[in-house]
Amino acid sequence: MWRGSVTALVVAAPVAIFNQLLISAGDIESDSPFTLLFRLLILFGAAAGGWAVLRLCPEASLAHASGAGAIAYVVVQSIGIARRLMAGDDLSWIAFPLLILMMATAAMLGGMFGRRWNIQND
Repeated sequence: MWRGSVTALVVAAPVAIFNQLLISAGDIESDSPFTLLFRLLILFGAAAGGWAVLRLCPEASLAHASGAGAIAYVVVQSIGIARRLMAGDDLSWIAFPLLILMMATAAMLGGMFGRRWNIQND
């Protein structure tokens, strides 16, 4: 599961950081269509992590794939929460459980694709 989390982080973390840098610099608005693209790429990163779990360990369950996306989210978001708390920004606590569920769901879908890939290529 840790390799899937690392895969998700490799894809999702740079996109999330780049998105935050663009918003902080004022280059794009927080409700811009570009932020939607970045959010979809972050979910794609979670799906890549779930895919990696099932590709690297075919015996793993979809819960492991889902966990990889959730772990990646927790790692990135804990850094973001610490940064926001130090800056004195407001936090939307209701968003965190919803977003972790979205990441876990995307990772599970990636795991389902990885399982199908394994079945077709065996």
